[in-house]
Amino acid sequence: MGSIRSELLLEFRVSGVAMANGLVLAHYLELALLPCWRFLCDQPEVVTHRLVVMARGLADPLASAYCRLYLTHCAQKLPSCDVGVLISCVNDMNAQLKHFIPAQETGSSMDNKVLLVGVMEPTIEYIVKCIFKYVSQIQIDETLLALGLGRNMENSQCVSIVLHHILKELAAEVVSSNAMGFLQLIDHSNDSSFHQFMNYRLLGLRLCEKRPPVYIVDAVMNNVLKVIEQNESFDEYLTVIDAYLDIALQNHLDSYIKTILEAISQRTCNRGLDENGVLSLQSILGKLLSHYQHLEDVFALSHFLEILDLLVGRPRSIIIIDILKMAARNSYIRNPATIELLFEISQALNDSFDFGNTKDDDSQPEHLLSRFVQLVDFGIERERHLAFLVECRGAFGTIDELKETLVHSSNGLAVKALKDARKHVNFVKACIAFSEVTLPSISAQIKQFNLYLETAEVALLGGLISHSDELIDSTISCLHNMEIKEGSRAASDAELLLSSIKKLCSLLVMLPGNPGHGSAYFPKILVSLVNDIPWMTPRMRTGILCAILPLLAASSQNRLPYHADNGVSWGSNNVLFGDSAYLYELVSLSEHIVQNLVDAVLQESSPAARGAMALEACNSILSSFIIKDETYAICSKLMETAKLCMNESNKYLESTFQLLEEKSQLLVKC
Repeated sequence: MGSIRSELLLEFRVSGVAMANGLVLAHYLELALLPCWRFLCDQPEVVTHRLVVMARGLADPLASAYCRLYLTHCAQKLPSCDVGVLISCVNDMNAQLKHFIPAQETGSSMDNKVLLVGVMEPTIEYIVKCIFKYVSQIQIDETLLALGLGRNMENSQCVSIVLHHILKELAAEVVSSNAMGFLQLIDHSNDSSFHQFMNYRLLGLRLCEKRPPVYIVDAVMNNVLKVIEQNESFDEYLTVIDAYLDIALQNHLDSYIKTILEAISQRTCNRGLDENGVLSLQSILGKLLSHYQHLEDVFALSHFLEILDLLVGRPRSIIIIDILKMAARNSYIRNPATIELLFEISQALNDSFDFGNTKDDDSQPEHLLSRFVQLVDFGIERERHLAFLVECRGAFGTIDELKETLVHSSNGLAVKALKDARKHVNFVKACIAFSEVTLPSISAQIKQFNLYLETAEVALLGGLISHSDELIDSTISCLHNMEIKEGSRAASDAELLLSSIKKLCSLLVMLPGNPGHGSAYFPKILVSLVNDIPWMTPRMRTGILCAILPLLAASSQNRLPYHADNGVSWGSNNVLFGDSAYLYELVSLSEHIVQNLVDAVLQESSPAARGAMALEACNSILSSFIIKDETYAICSKLMETAKLCMNESNKYLESTFQLLEEKSQLLVKC
């Protein structure tokens, strides 16, 4: 408080008040010596009462206000603070302000007086705060009576600014139990010392802290709405309504809510909004969204969407985000009208938000828009759902995350259609085409790779071999163009990509080649990429080659271990048209991969990683080949490498060694 007092005293000096005035100097000098009176008399409080009377002799309102402020500060240093002294200070200031600022006055003279009251306000706020600091709950009624706010509050002549700070400092229980009395008091204190609408607003906020009975709330709301409707300022109207909306919602006073929304709608016809009005309107709409559980209930409110259109800029975006959050709490959105409204406001958010320059911590709108698209469900009307996805791609084409969601949703529609019957094959083709068109525009390379792979799986599930072939080709091309830069996320990105490539290899078991390019076209391309891509680490190279070996082993069988079951078992015999050179090509490629595996393991600089890679390579070879002399020699070399890098008691090392021994016994028997 010391720094505040210094600023206030500086204001006092700058105001031009004559500090040379003998009375003011005497008053300040005696206040400075006030703590010494306890050594000179038994009742130093008598001195404070004399100083209160002495301050009345100061004609200048500003000088007397700051004298009373200093008096209040000094009185608290006495052994016991006399609250009556502080009450007298407030009553004197109230009487002085009533005389100083009449209710009816305009012009520059009034403006100067209002400005002066603004400089005096900190003194009123501080003294009132001190009064209720020392008053117990039992003494509240007595204190209010002393301040002129007793049983007949409507007869009080308390000025607005004093009333404001009294209302601000009172306990919520006191305000709640005397709600109608304070309302009448505000109605009678219509002077220029403080804006009356701000006192109405403060009363509403205080009542929300401790709700009075419903019948009192109803009476208060009825009176406040009647008064505030006469206010010509739309912004002041919204400020007051915002304060009372919470209590109306808490007590389920739907008729008042309807009246408020209708009044706002009517006033917007010929009145504009300033910045404060926009913020109040944002708060009103936000409270409505927080109160209702279901989005349909909010949209059903009269004029809600009409009022939403009044907002512009960031406040509008915030409310739209709140609406999308509310929608995201659902497990699905099936109401066509709700879907249409959400799509329209999502477009408004997209138009006002720069999604191209969002950072990770500003990506909430992207997540919410994606979540909205995920939740939309048109049921059996799948063509309508696909049309909705097309519409979303046109409206939100700059949002990467949403385009990923669109591809997921399109693929999901295709799978649902396939579960029904084959008569939906044309619809499945349309879904695949939608995904194929959308995928190239996704900038996140690993996500694009995974989505190409996912779409290829869906196409293969539907028996669309040509589509699958093209999508796998695009998947591998995506891998060829990919870059993994060094940094904190490089390791996690590499692990994620390695997992996706292993998934691709499992898919290629059903479709390893291309009749136009060779029976092992895709595995060959993968092996080539492993050797050519500069950012490929020995760890990744080993993992990919270890995944390709089982792929080639599975592809060499006459009957594949699994297939896309859609009435046709697609295998090597019917996809590759009985190519006689197929098996030879697989064996040749496998031998090349084994040599590359050994080289990749030896290139690893970390001993621990090199040992784990050697065991992984050994296990892949043992599970993919019938053991012969050359194969056994290679596996033995890999095991020696692993033993040099790892503890002999390592469980992985022991199990791999045991597997090699079992395979070697079969070799001896042969």
